[in-house]
Amino acid sequence: MSRLTIRARLTLVYGGMFLLAGVALVALVYLLMRFAPRYAFPEGPAPAPEPTGSPSPIPTVAASDVLDINSKEDVLATLLLFSGVGLAVLSVLALALAWYVSGRMLARLHDITAAARTVATGNLHERIALNGPADELKELGDTFDEMLSRLDVAFQAQRRFAANASHELRTPLATTRTMLQVALADPDAHDLRVLGPKLLRTNQRSIDITNALLTLTRAEHGLTAAQPVDLARLLAEAVAGLDHGDRTVSASLSPAVIHGDPTLLRQLVTNLLANAITHNVPGGRVRVTLTRESLTVANTGPVVPPTDIELIFEPFHRLEGRRTRTGHGLGLAIVHAIAEAHHFTLTARPNPGGGLTITIHLPPIDI
Repeated sequence: MSRLTIRARLTLVYGGMFLLAGVALVALVYLLMRFAPRYAFPEGPAPAPEPTGSPSPIPTVAASDVLDINSKEDVLATLLLFSGVGLAVLSVLALALAWYVSGRMLARLHDITAAARTVATGNLHERIALNGPADELKELGDTFDEMLSRLDVAFQAQRRFAANASHELRTPLATTRTMLQVALADPDAHDLRVLGPKLLRTNQRSIDITNALLTLTRAEHGLTAAQPVDLARLLAEAVAGLDHGDRTVSASLSPAVIHGDPTLLRQLVTNLLANAITHNVPGGRVRVTLTRESLTVANTGPVVPPTDIELIFEPFHRLEGRRTRTGHGLGLAIVHAIAEAHHFTLTARPNPGGGLTITIHLPPIDI
């Protein structure tokens, strides 16, 4: 039984159920016919009809061609015989109909299986697009299509991320290799006191990118442990610890204690402020506002087209006018990943005169 196809099993189940119901019906009718009516058959054989003297208009039939019913037992035997023949014929028809209907029902499952096989080969662009009534199979096909769409987007983003990460890490490594090759080709022409700081800066860039990638990966894997975190204190420390340059940073911080990962939340506020300071105009301004409901960081800066808002949270993506020599394009991507890990809602909108306003909507806060 376990080696049979689903179609064959459905056919046997439907046919078996029909057969059992038919047997039960025949047994019930037989029992009712046996015990319910009162039969009044005359004793002995039935009398022969009296001759009328005129020929019968109906053709005569030989006694061997019909079933003689002369008693209660004859009625019951005939009923049982005819019921058995009818049940056998109907059972065959029921099996054939069950085979046909189950095949029609399972045909759409074959479409889902074929699409799954195609996806297994690496083709995530395949879709089932199942037709038919809005039943469970249609819901399964639509759910499978939605899953494929999300997987396709995720795999494309993963490939872009891997390519960008390789490019970002290759640049400082190639720079280091070039400086070392030039120095080794003519050692007397290069002073270690000049070359050393250059190598350290290039090496530090590699370390920063690697640390950012590790932070991003940790955030994308969710929280392992959460504890009460004073978000106002983290913001105050970030404002005091960052180099503002010629930018003016103002903060309005209300008490806000939330549950989360302290290290990740520190990275979130630091990246938000660093992004607002770095991607700004000379003499620009940064405004930080923390309430019980939200954290908002607004800055002046270059104009950001509304169509590019979603791109600023992509890893390694730098918008035109926001390219810096020190940035590696992971700051806001890390902010987005940490916000999702904490179930924060993150929104961004361009300011009319330039710059961005980024708002993080916080969950209910316990003071």
